[in-house]
Amino acid sequence: MKLDWFSDYRVRIGILVAIGLAGFGILMAKLYFEQVRRSDAYRERISRQMLRRIRIPGQRGRIFTADLQILADNCAGTSAVFYPEEMRRPGRNSRKRTIEYIKLASAAAAAALGRPDPMTKTSIARHLNYYPGLPITVFSGLSTAEAAKILELTRLFDGIGIEPDNSRTYPMGKTASHIIGFAGKENPLAAQDRKEYFYYVPDLIGRSGLEKTLDNHLPWPQAENLRALRGCAGFELVQVDSLGFIRSNKVDYAPPVNGNHLILTLDSRAQKLAERLIAHRRGALVMVHAETGALIALASSPGFSPEECTPVLTSEVYRKLLNDPAKPLIPRAYQGSYTPGSILKVLIAMALLENGIDPEDRVECSGKTMVGDTAIRCTGSHGELNMLEAIERSCNVYFISRALELNDLNKITPILASAGIGEKSGFILPHTAGTFPDKVTKKRRTGTKWNAFDTALLSIGQGFITLSPLQAAMYTAAIANGGKLMRPYLVQSVVDTRGGTVWQETPQIRKQLAVKPEHLNLVKQGMYQVVHSPYGSGRRAATPVVSIIGKTGSAEVGPRHNRKKNVWFIACAEIAGENYAVAMVAEDGRAGGYDCAPAVAEFLENWADIRQNSNRQ
Repeated sequence: MKLDWFSDYRVRIGILVAIGLAGFGILMAKLYFEQVRRSDAYRERISRQMLRRIRIPGQRGRIFTADLQILADNCAGTSAVFYPEEMRRPGRNSRKRTIEYIKLASAAAAAALGRPDPMTKTSIARHLNYYPGLPITVFSGLSTAEAAKILELTRLFDGIGIEPDNSRTYPMGKTASHIIGFAGKENPLAAQDRKEYFYYVPDLIGRSGLEKTLDNHLPWPQAENLRALRGCAGFELVQVDSLGFIRSNKVDYAPPVNGNHLILTLDSRAQKLAERLIAHRRGALVMVHAETGALIALASSPGFSPEECTPVLTSEVYRKLLNDPAKPLIPRAYQGSYTPGSILKVLIAMALLENGIDPEDRVECSGKTMVGDTAIRCTGSHGELNMLEAIERSCNVYFISRALELNDLNKITPILASAGIGEKSGFILPHTAGTFPDKVTKKRRTGTKWNAFDTALLSIGQGFITLSPLQAAMYTAAIANGGKLMRPYLVQSVVDTRGGTVWQETPQIRKQLAVKPEHLNLVKQGMYQVVHSPYGSGRRAATPVVSIIGKTGSAEVGPRHNRKKNVWFIACAEIAGENYAVAMVAEDGRAGGYDCAPAVAEFLENWADIRQNSNRQ
């Protein structure tokens, strides 16, 4: 059937007009939607293209000793920087000419300073591609004379300037290096707030030590929301042109908030002295305030220089430190795990007393004792000794025979547990718990059962037990203060940039030594004889300046064909009305009485002099 009505030209024209009107209506609707309904979105996109949000890091807090010497600071030096927006060359081939101009300026600056030119055309192009609105740091750590030479170049080149260094400095060098650690620039790609900024200037963040542990927030109860060393970033909103160069500064601005400062319990004089006394050997020296648990010195040897590791720990430096046979990266004072040797005998003596051993009963020492088919030698042939004399002369035979007489490990371990052996101390930095002499643990680790020979070795501080110098210092402090095992602490307070205290440490008692006061006093009498008796194993610690009580120790380590000794001395002393405890260990030594006792005596003599001078001021 024919469509006669469609053959009418007027109908066809009407249809074409209707289609045209429909298309025009759709176009108008689309224009309305894009120009009216979506105008806000387009304006926001244009604004984002013309505005750049730049992150401004807050300044890192400083770290002080108790006597207010600076251990970690922000660099007071200067850097030579280029400002790309001022060095831009307009006209044809603008980008190429700008790169050539910046390269010419960097070559001139290098020649003026007598340094290698760090800039290449490739590195300049990369910076202009990714960070055209940010200055280029060309040279860091400028001296005053070098800064003056850079400023002279401003007459010849546009866009050269001087800015403060954004880096960390450690004014006391290697002093307390393990404790302080070091900081370096954050990786922007790993930063949580990276997407909030177009140009990201990273923070300095802690990489080890207190710099890492107290980097962002304080870890203590009721202080979790308080800021630690790292500041809070601000921002600057700037207007840029089509190539990304800054046209107008500070469309908006929020200043950064600086981090808080740490004041430690360490005394810089005590720390330096401790490090000097152990500088030429591998070992550690720890001094703690016995009544509070505050650490006055916490020295590990060898150390390293934090300056080598910041702002970037290079692969060359890291390999050098890692491959050093002396292991300078290990903080031996609190991560070193050592066999204690005879310094454990003071705790064994307490266990014997608590289990009814009469301190006046005597044991014959012929220079060795047999445990099964094995002979364990003594430090000498002492003849008959009671408990005080056995402590004084560090007689192995006495302690082995008495421990075997108990015939029960569970009669010895309670005193060791109460002294903190085999458990973390609550110290703020990562530290070792050591090894506790437990039957189940020994079976799990070695596949063998606990036997009489294990008990004999334990009674003289050998065999299945290890501890750190920090742990030894803490139980020595408990002996000095009447039995309170304190939690060691290193940070005395946190203060803000105005000097106001935002957090203050409070001493905490972890537990009590499982010993009666009269038994503790008896052991302290034995420790007095160690130093003050003419036969005492620690008589080289005797000094007219300070009254010291202590205990020596030596522990054989290594395979039979290459046995070495780690040697110890622990000590208590009252100085200027305050009780202090010291523990020192030296690897590959002769004996605790030779290597450690005189060093601890010298340390305490000097500390007494420091305290007296401080009281007079």
